Amino acid sequence: MTEPVRVHIRVPGTAPMPDLMRLIQGIEAAGFDGAGILDSQLLSRDAFVTLGQAATHTRRLALFPAVTNPFTRHPSVLASAIQTVEELAPGRVKFVIGTGYTSASTIGRKAATLGEMRECIATVRALLAGESARFGETAGRLGYASGRRIPVLMAASGPKAIELAGEVADGALLLVGANRGIVTRALEHLERGAKRAGRTVDDLEVIWAVRTATLPTTITDRELAVDSRDMEHLSRDRDLADGAER
Repeated sequence: MTEPVRVHIRVPGTAPMPDLMRLIQGIEAAGFDGAGILDSQLLSRDAFVTLGQAATHTRRLALFPAVTNPFTRHPSVLASAIQTVEELAPGRVKFVIGTGYTSASTIGRKAATLGEMRECIATVRALLAGESARFGETAGRLGYASGRRIPVLMAASGPKAIELAGEVADGALLLVGANRGIVTRALEHLERGAKRAGRTVDDLEVIWAVRTATLPTTITDRELAVDSRDMEHLSRDRDLADGAER
């Protein structure tokens, strides 16, 4: 049976909190399925504080960081934060983590390695499941893990990252665009990673990151749509030409 398409809105916390709550309530009222909150500490309000407030100001929206990272917060802090939010919105919370972009560059450091991603995801999943995790020579457990499932997804765009998401996470947030050929290739890499864990893509939750724009009139919207289709054809023609050359 085909799963229904769900549409989430990514919300940067650049506005004051009261404005953010009104926006998120508007997203719910408009019929969207979820809201992802940007985690970039010098650009946005704290993602998990915002998620906690969103949990108490909404009734049905799926809520998740979009996306957090493994270095501005310790894995134990990440597990604690998302578990706390889940208590406010049981069954409505996901955990989405990536290698870091502006959260890294704004503090003068590089994004996380795939090895660090693998380790962090394994630790967070174990803690949320109520299991013990190791921190060097110390073992620790999340004393208030609810036992309710919190899906752990990995944001990915490159082939190796997508394969890792398929292998170690419950799903992937794919930042690859909407070109048909690229989408197909991304799913192939996701499938390759899933097979390493004895799974298939059908066992994973897949979220596609798609850029959108709000325009003043329907006429402007249609004109831009035509231009976009022309650019897609041009891009596909270039891909085919590059393939012929290789």
